[in-house]
Amino acid sequence: MLPEWLDPASLQWVILGSIGFVVYVMFLVARFVQKAITKFLLFVVLAGVGLSLWIQREDLQDCVDTCECAIYGATVDIPDDVLPVECR
Repeated sequence: MLPEWLDPASLQWVILGSIGFVVYVMFLVARFVQKAITKFLLFVVLAGVGLSLWIQREDLQDCVDTCECAIYGATVDIPDDVLPVECR
C-alpha cells in the first residue's frame, strides 16, 4: 500500500515526471551509446517503461469512478473529498 499523501492526482504528476525522465534517458542513450544493437535494445526497454507508465496514468484517471485505485498492484487511497458518494 502506498502512503496516504500519495493520492491519484499527485501520482499522475509523479508519473508524468517519470515519463519525462525516461525521455531524457532516451536522449542520453541516443547521444552517447555507440553500438547500434545496444542503442536499439535500450530504446525498446525505455519505450516499454514509458508506455507502461502512460497506461498506469490513464488507469489512475478512471479509478476514482470505479472506487478502486492501484498502480502496479499497490493500492492507492482516494481522498474523501474526491471519492464519489456511492463509494463511501
